[in-house]
Amino acid sequence: MRISPRILVLLLFFNLVPLKATAQPTTSSLTAIQDALQPQFTPPPPGTYNLPTIDTVSDHFFLDTQGERTNLFALSQGKIAVVSFMYTSCADVGGCPLAAAVLQQLDQLLSHRPETARQVTLLSVSFDPERDTPVRMAEIRTHLQPRTDWHFLTSATIAEMQPVLTDFHQPVAKLHKDNGEWSGLFRHVLKVYLLDPHHNVRNIYSTGLFSAQLVLNDIETILLETNKDTATSKSP
Repeated sequence: MRISPRILVLLLFFNLVPLKATAQPTTSSLTAIQDALQPQFTPPPPGTYNLPTIDTVSDHFFLDTQGERTNLFALSQGKIAVVSFMYTSCADVGGCPLAAAVLQQLDQLLSHRPETARQVTLLSVSFDPERDTPVRMAEIRTHLQPRTDWHFLTSATIAEMQPVLTDFHQPVAKLHKDNGEWSGLFRHVLKVYLLDPHHNVRNIYSTGLFSAQLVLNDIETILLETNKDTATSKSP
């Protein structure tokens, strides 16, 4: 995959610690990342396909941008959740920067569909708590300016994050230099999870098959399924 030099510059979005007013990520820059890696397909219309359950996840605890303890089930109670694992020092344009770009585009799409938006929550979860503190995640939130229910989460320690990663089958490992020193980077595969209101994993997105429109269509497919089940249960 060829990426233009202009897109590579956008990697600075995840490498400015702390973020500075002279180098803020913009909507246009994040959209450019998403467009550069846009899958070349048209997602099927909502409700024309099924999303079987892939897995089920347990409840887990996080720290929010205020440093307060919160948990997955409380944040997603009665809602569809889109869960993205990331870290803000990521240097892979097809990884965390892409996830941020797609989620911001999804956030914008949902903002024009308030009835759908109130049934959805977006969760960006850092697996690098050593650097991605609640303060750092708050900075990211400020610059992304979410329009809908989008949370930016971390943990107190790597040990506290590990059960979450294990439950979601999200392998993460530090990359070390030849001398054994940590490079500051992680080996990980981009995974973004779609959870239904019962905490079942209904889809897993990665590079090459990850667009805001696809996620939105999947969300609406689950909502149509839920409405159908509700109507059936009320029938005499």
